[in-house]
Amino acid sequence: MKIFYHSLSLTLTLTFTLSITFTFAQQGEWTWMHGDSIGGSTGNFGVQGVADPLNEPPATDESVSWVDLQGNFWLFGGENNLGDLWKYDVTINEWTWVKGPGAAYQPGVYGTQGIASPNNYPGGRSRAASWVDTSGHLWLFGGIGIDGYNGYAYLNDLWMYDISTNEWTWMKGADTASALAFYGTYQVEDVANTPGARGETNATWRDANNNLWIYGGAEFPYPNNLSDLWRFSTSTNNWTWMQGSNLPLQVPDWGTLGVSAATNTPGGRMPYAKWIDHDGNFWLFGALEYSITWGGKLNDMWKYDLATNEWTWMSGANYEFAIGHYGNKCEPSINNVPDARMRSRIDYVDANGNFWLFGGSHIYAYTGMHSDLWIFNVNTLEWMWINGDTLMDQAGHWGTMGVSSPTNKPSGREGFVSWKDLTGNLWVFGGTENFLVNYKNDLWRFVPDPNCPVINSQVAFSSSQDSICEKFCTGFFDQSINNPTSWLWLFPGGNPSSSTAQNPVNICYNTPGTYDVTLITTNASGSDTLTLQDFITVYATPALPTISQTGYTLTSTPAFAYQWQFNSVDIPGATNQSYTITQTGFYSVVVSNPQGCVSSSTLMYVLISGVENVFGEGNFSVEPNPSNGIFMVRGLNGFIADVSIEVSDAIGQIIFSSKERNVNENFSKEIDMRAFASGTYTVSIKTKNDLVRKKMIILK
Repeated sequence: MKIFYHSLSLTLTLTFTLSITFTFAQQGEWTWMHGDSIGGSTGNFGVQGVADPLNEPPATDESVSWVDLQGNFWLFGGENNLGDLWKYDVTINEWTWVKGPGAAYQPGVYGTQGIASPNNYPGGRSRAASWVDTSGHLWLFGGIGIDGYNGYAYLNDLWMYDISTNEWTWMKGADTASALAFYGTYQVEDVANTPGARGETNATWRDANNNLWIYGGAEFPYPNNLSDLWRFSTSTNNWTWMQGSNLPLQVPDWGTLGVSAATNTPGGRMPYAKWIDHDGNFWLFGALEYSITWGGKLNDMWKYDLATNEWTWMSGANYEFAIGHYGNKCEPSINNVPDARMRSRIDYVDANGNFWLFGGSHIYAYTGMHSDLWIFNVNTLEWMWINGDTLMDQAGHWGTMGVSSPTNKPSGREGFVSWKDLTGNLWVFGGTENFLVNYKNDLWRFVPDPNCPVINSQVAFSSSQDSICEKFCTGFFDQSINNPTSWLWLFPGGNPSSSTAQNPVNICYNTPGTYDVTLITTNASGSDTLTLQDFITVYATPALPTISQTGYTLTSTPAFAYQWQFNSVDIPGATNQSYTITQTGFYSVVVSNPQGCVSSSTLMYVLISGVENVFGEGNFSVEPNPSNGIFMVRGLNGFIADVSIEVSDAIGQIIFSSKERNVNENFSKEIDMRAFASGTYTVSIKTKNDLVRKKMIILK
């Protein structure tokens, strides 16, 4: 057969490949179906509107994807500001370039809002959100791209594509980049309401009434992560702000695991993995957030109930960069959980209502790409690892195109898109193996295996936290079946090191490392034992920080992340290594490491003492100092000169300027800066022969 395959003409070769594709597909295996095994492909557009076995989209990531009512896959845009619309027909394994300019970096053509036109075009973009409505129309929102005036930034335009007419319609939002939100009244629909420009979100859902929902994402200035939940009515063409804050950078409030509450919130984040369960509830997993420490990845699972308008933290850790627990392949467990990650652009629910998760990135740019495949059981809240590597940044194995194999696997990647075909198979396209560097255009299919999962053992247990900081404690919960009557727990390295309680609490670990946990259960029929190796991970706490002072600027010793406090209360936004104080009092800094362990400095008392000349004495005074924002610049010592006054903020940006002619010792100029925040500013006063700079404090 191999000789026959290589002797065919091009047309027959492709026909034979299709035969292999559908004849040799095996359950539980990946198949490389289309595209290139190497990165950076420029694609092959062919003739617009004509399917061809040689057609393929360019390599990219962060595209937008849909599945239409006939089971065809659709793809739009992607990184490098691509702006073409593609369709993939599963039955013939062929791509069609449907619409678009065939070139990158093209501005949008908006036309008239609400009016379809063959000339309309959303413009090149990536990291946008998408939906399919009940009529099969494709919807597109926001992302980062090029507006109708060639401006490049985040967008808030909403588009609808009608497959039957091959036309786009600009439905809502601005035709310019960086448009601001108008929240209106909480939970009240209004024609003026609109989410602000944003990208980096795939958390979109469609409810039973054909409304489109979106959560969070990032707005300008990046990374202003959002925590707002919006609903768009396809019947009225109006947005409604439904839940969450209208301010960026909100800290998550996990509440109690498994307990719904009005105060619960996933917080500001860039979410990608999302699903809808059989009861119509919305779910999202993990993300990148900037509200706790810079660039923290999460592995928490959340559920949103439309009936109660409340979020529930369902699984995973309530801290950043959590390390997962794989367990045994094909064995579900309440103890299993994927690593923290983002940019797993997946929306796959199998026939049993289980959620699937693939890939994503765990660490920072250029590292930490996953290739693992997971299933989450909504009913038992158990994760199960079913395929792929436990290590990150693993190379792929493409094998022979169209032929499945147990050794085939996509490379570790993020930013890919996914689809579910009409027979229940999972498909994955493109993404990047190396953040913003090695884009792919390979298309993969995975056929589920009904024999994975396997049956659990009789003993099972979980912990309240399986990753903790040294000198912290955790609790354990028996989840065994067959009604055990006695329990023996063994905690090597823990204090206490054993327990006979069914659900022991306050097991403390004082030394960093990984520790096994064993549970032996007994009933009238006998005993059963389960040992989970390296089940508990204990992280070291960072060294105690010390603070140095230069003027009114405090600087911490180096750490991974910082939170400054005034009188033992967190100062909002004060998360850099240095902080310039604005009022007299006690200051301290709390530092943390990547695992979320913290240490705090001792308190330092700092006194604000008023004016400080940065340069020169001069013929001028600035008073009062500190002030509430209104202060006077006055002339001194008898002179006549032209004067230039400038006020700059802490980063040197000029926020006020004035030029005065022929001033003398009777000169006075009132400056009103009450619109600016408390802090330290520099007042520069210049004459032909003199330059004075003074530090000025605003306290409110």
